[in-house]
Amino acid sequence: MVLIRALLLLLAFAGSAAADVGAIQSAWQTWATQNGVRSSSIAISRNGDVLARYGLGRGADDPAPLASLSKSITGACVMRLVDAGRLSTGSTVGQVLGGRFQMTPGASQITVAELLTHTSGINRDVTQGRPSPWRARGGDRTPEVTASALSRPPGPKGFAYNNENYAVLGSMIETVTGQNSASYCPRTLGINANVSSDFGGGVSWGGYEMSAADFTRFASTLRPQGNWPRAEMGGGIVYGPGVMMKDGRDGTTLWHFGSWCFLLGRSAGAYFFQLPNSWGVTVTYDRCLSSNQTLALDAALTAAIR
Repeated sequence: MVLIRALLLLLAFAGSAAADVGAIQSAWQTWATQNGVRSSSIAISRNGDVLARYGLGRGADDPAPLASLSKSITGACVMRLVDAGRLSTGSTVGQVLGGRFQMTPGASQITVAELLTHTSGINRDVTQGRPSPWRARGGDRTPEVTASALSRPPGPKGFAYNNENYAVLGSMIETVTGQNSASYCPRTLGINANVSSDFGGGVSWGGYEMSAADFTRFASTLRPQGNWPRAEMGGGIVYGPGVMMKDGRDGTTLWHFGSWCFLLGRSAGAYFFQLPNSWGVTVTYDRCLSSNQTLALDAALTAAIR
């Protein structure tokens, strides 16, 4: 799975309310045609209300793989545990998982905040690369990915996107709650998210599936709080609990991209943005896209909301 760090041009227009549903839908459909995307869905919301949903080559309400958008579910779930006093952002891996996994001394000192923001120093992501279908398909791979991550001494701290951070968080959720994160988190958050039959092996970092409309509703509930850890990514963009964020005069814009790309079998991706107290859009698609193709989606939606 690859994080695509888009410039998110729509940030320049975060205060705009000039868009309409038809313009957004048309921009998505034109983008899909121009980029050879034959199976996709989109949901469009305003102030938390889903105004429209459309499907291309699939039902508008069909569940679709979220890929790395799944991290926002794991991040929100962890913050619920923090708010409930069952975890803290300063809790260390050793404190939570010391009785369950072997780990290096450095790994034992990694905090929840560092995992949420990809600043733990965990490197050499074993979930990345192509092809790596075993890391996404079949049963839950969270324990083995966690064990691999914690067996290595962490490198320098600082933002470095790594799925293993969210695998470790998935193991923390299971240890604290006594329940698998794939069942605990959707129930706790009150969302209709299930484990993808194709990519569920990486559930806590990329294995959920939802309809575009259901995810858009969920995204509209995400409200950055003062206790949300943040890591600088550059250009005023920060990474928080499973989302990228940028503050503006009207509030904080949230977004994320996700992609599962394999040489053989199904590939899939997803993208969402949520403007503060305004438009929200989620797009899912069954294709491995290049960075340019994904940026083209961003640009198309930008033009629609100006």
